[in-house]
Amino acid sequence: MTTLKEKAAQVGAEAQKARNTKSTRLYFIGLIGAIVFVLWYFKILKTGFAVGLGIILLAAFGIETMNYDLDLGKLWETGNIQESRVSHTRDGLKLMGSCALPTKGEGDLNCANFQTQAEAQAKYDQCATEIASYNDGVDVAKVRSLDIYRLDGDKDGMVCESLPRGLTPAQ
Repeated sequence: MTTLKEKAAQVGAEAQKARNTKSTRLYFIGLIGAIVFVLWYFKILKTGFAVGLGIILLAAFGIETMNYDLDLGKLWETGNIQESRVSHTRDGLKLMGSCALPTKGEGDLNCANFQTQAEAQAKYDQCATEIASYNDGVDVAKVRSLDIYRLDGDKDGMVCESLPRGLTPAQ
């Protein structure tokens, strides 16, 4: 028999999981939009305020449906949407900027994107270091072992081994 404390912890974990799902966030955006509309319709909210909230909700809906988030600090700093993109892996790792996973409309990062093995290895190593730097408690070795971009088929640390060796960018 579960105790009240265990049941509360279980409900809390389920609520946290629900908050992290896209469908739940879209549902709440829609719900808030409906509430704003009803409050405007019954003249509880002024038109200008309701329109402003509507624009904010539409922006939130648009960002939510893009399959990635934006780091607003990075966007403000760089003014570049590509550099401020944030996506997440199934393992919960945050990916940002040029190392963010592509969205459905973009091509996936694979060996065909590179001319040489050294070029692919440099990008792979750069992204592993970058991803580890903004994910607390995750080291570069863990990021490499996940092989987020599926460039290291045999998991030996060398990516795109079928490509010509080439020179590393530092050479």
